[in-house]
Amino acid sequence: MTLLNSSSMTARTTRASLTQIRQQRLLRADEERQTREKARRMQELLVEAQLEAGRENIDSVDFGDHFDPSGDVDFLDNDTDEPVGGPLLSEFFKTCSHERVPSVHRRIDVRTRAQRHQHAHKAWTDQMPALVEAYLAWKHNVPSDDGNTAASYIFHVDIVGIADFKCAVAIQQHPDEPANKALLRAGLIGCSPLQPSIAIRLECLELYHQLRRRQSSLSIQAITKVLCALHNVTYIRQCREQFSTAFDIYLQILRHVQSRVDCVLGRDPDQWQMNGACPSCAFKQLDEPTLSPARLHAMDGNFSVKRLDGSGHADPRIFQSRYFISEAEVDRFKDDVQRRSGGRSAADSTTGACTENWTAAKSFEENKITVFEQTGIFLVACRHGIIECVSEMKRSGELAKYGLAAVDRVLDICGADQAIGHDIACSSRKTITSSSIGAKAAELKLQVIVNAFHGFSHERRCQLQNHPLYLNGLGLEDLETCERIFASSNTAAILIRHASYFHWMQFLDLHFDQWDMDRYTELSAFLHNNYVQALQIIETDTPVLDEFKHTQNISDTDFVKWRNEEYEYLSQVAVEPASDAVVVAYVELLEKLRFAEETYGSVTSVPFLTYTPANFTHTSGLNSNTRNSSKVFETEYTSALRKYELQLNVIEYFEQRHGIRERWTPHQPDYVQAVQYSQERHFIRSVEELEGLVVRRLFEMSKANLAGTGYKMRKYISKAITRRSAAIRTALDKYNILAPLQDPPRPVLDYSEVVGFVSLGEFSLLKHSCHHILTKPWSVSANREMAAKYFKLVRSHEEIVRLNVEIKRLQSWVEHEDRSILETIDSLLADDPDSLLVAELKEFYAKRHHINMNHRKHLQKTYALQGYTGERPQMTVHSTVLDKEKDDGEDDEVNEEAVRLEDMVAHLML
Repeated sequence: MTLLNSSSMTARTTRASLTQIRQQRLLRADEERQTREKARRMQELLVEAQLEAGRENIDSVDFGDHFDPSGDVDFLDNDTDEPVGGPLLSEFFKTCSHERVPSVHRRIDVRTRAQRHQHAHKAWTDQMPALVEAYLAWKHNVPSDDGNTAASYIFHVDIVGIADFKCAVAIQQHPDEPANKALLRAGLIGCSPLQPSIAIRLECLELYHQLRRRQSSLSIQAITKVLCALHNVTYIRQCREQFSTAFDIYLQILRHVQSRVDCVLGRDPDQWQMNGACPSCAFKQLDEPTLSPARLHAMDGNFSVKRLDGSGHADPRIFQSRYFISEAEVDRFKDDVQRRSGGRSAADSTTGACTENWTAAKSFEENKITVFEQTGIFLVACRHGIIECVSEMKRSGELAKYGLAAVDRVLDICGADQAIGHDIACSSRKTITSSSIGAKAAELKLQVIVNAFHGFSHERRCQLQNHPLYLNGLGLEDLETCERIFASSNTAAILIRHASYFHWMQFLDLHFDQWDMDRYTELSAFLHNNYVQALQIIETDTPVLDEFKHTQNISDTDFVKWRNEEYEYLSQVAVEPASDAVVVAYVELLEKLRFAEETYGSVTSVPFLTYTPANFTHTSGLNSNTRNSSKVFETEYTSALRKYELQLNVIEYFEQRHGIRERWTPHQPDYVQAVQYSQERHFIRSVEELEGLVVRRLFEMSKANLAGTGYKMRKYISKAITRRSAAIRTALDKYNILAPLQDPPRPVLDYSEVVGFVSLGEFSLLKHSCHHILTKPWSVSANREMAAKYFKLVRSHEEIVRLNVEIKRLQSWVEHEDRSILETIDSLLADDPDSLLVAELKEFYAKRHHINMNHRKHLQKTYALQGYTGERPQMTVHSTVLDKEKDDGEDDEVNEEAVRLEDMVAHLML
């Protein structure tokens, strides 16, 4: 009993102790919570005080961090207790600042990365007009009105330049003025929109701007590491992020300035790229001869500039580019192509073969589409290389909607009688015809033409109809402009694969802008070189053709007649007549029936089965080996009988379906002729297989030599070429076996001869040649070569006519542009003499005038050519300038960015 009472008392004591412990624990937790709340409140007040003082918390190591040998972080530049941030506006901070021990303080930010980007973007956008004005004032050395300096506020930043790195530099900020506007007056841009602690010199940003324009593979990380090495600072990722932020804002300021210049000059951003950027295409004159086609374009897609899906998803910014067609405009054509009904015509069969040849050479792996959001770009450019519009290909290959959107824009802006080159033009033409813009394209007489290089991968009949060599009015233009652009843009692809959507488009826009500037700078040289090329062809080929025509007693009309005859013949043999197809199918079935009958007869040729006593056992009849042999024979017999009966049923059904009342025998003339024709079909298939392999090898070799192709891709292509060469040899052996058996016998080919074919017309002759065709003049190799020279000579004369028009347009443009810019400057001076835009226009005029003077010099060289047949305008207005620049030599051609770079270097030296 005592034990029980003791136990009960012990239990009650234990429960009381646990209750007391629980209460004490709750009290301590409440005290800790209050302590944390006080600490959090004190932290907020400290941050508020620093914000009022204009000094940003230091979140991590950056360009502004300084380290002593002991590794301690030093935040103060003097021995006083006064914080670096300047006069304090918070009484609380004054009280607590003397008690605060300097330490690295990290403020906990509960916002997501996307929210931080969105808030920063909004802050930059709100102050962008003020930043543009401050930039123009700094750039053109306009003195700032300090106003009441007593009301100004001083904050400190660390400055990063090309050759200098300064710490805690005092910056004077006016009342109600963004901090970055104050920095811009000093030639700086901060890395933060509201309270920058790090600023980068504009000269440094301009240097990287010019480097990136000329070499798109130079990354921000590379230039940041260079700056860190120059200033003896350890590189971390935040350094790159700070430089990237400042560079984005700098580019945005430049775009705002350029848009103002374009606005006062009357250049519509929606149409300027296609209807103004290239004066030789767009600046038409009243008294010029009519060109047909009026303008030449090229369009194509490229899969190099991909972007991984989800890259930079936290960046909400949308880049507004004057090049790119909006996604909504492209998607108008996503379901636009109507299905063509009816049978397959001769044109459709040629289109399919051509498309198959080219698609096989540039196939796109569909399993990669899901990885990338942007799989490439589809662009249109004029024949002089200036980009007119671009579409982004999203999660797909080269769909029809991208080409339709580009063609629609060309028709709307450029008007009637346009010619567009495309690698699969024969297919694109039918796509456009069956789309919603088909009627408009027909009304405006749109021509879709294959490019010169890609054209040789098409069927010979397609070449005669669509290749630039055989079409009137195209001159010597190859329409391969897009391939040259892609060879250049591939350098930018390696840096934008993992970029955000904003940076992907921004850096492509930057690359294309520099590309267009370079093409405009070289426009007069382009025209001059083309003129020289055309004159050389005329001078070289004219006497050769005259001698050939005299020897063969032919005229120019005979070359055209040969081409028409070849096209008509290939059109006839391109599609197999239905009757021939039925005959060949019937003969093939009869051959299968004969083989099944022979197989069945061989099985039933043994009349009896003979057994010996050794085949039997004592108790159970035949032994196992004999039984197995008997079962094998019965199985072969049953199988042969079933195959024979099945093939017999197929023959009877075919005869009943096609109205054949009497079965053909191998000795009938129709049967023999059909067997011979079937063998010829097998030969044609072997030639087509060889043709396809040679086409693939041709494009693989061109890709291997394309600029911007990486090492891994080159290695892969080299292996593919090796495999393709082995496949060509195998197909060639098959061809050489069948060639002598044809009627007439086809030539036996050597490997070196096949891989040297530059035109698929040679394969067409191999496939379809017969006795009466070999006697035609257009089938003779020497005549075909001379016919090609004739058409090239005709195109050269057309090139001269087009160049005369384009040279006159360029000459008129350089005079018009110089005059219009000066008139705009005078107009602005009359309205607002103190306008900063006047100074910007003067600099813009200086750059454009310098380029236009180079155009004038090249045009003068073209006018002096022996054989020039265009107009020669009198150069009186600019004769003094020309005389002054004659001693500079031909190597003094610089682009329009030289003046800006020189100005930045001058600021740096100061």
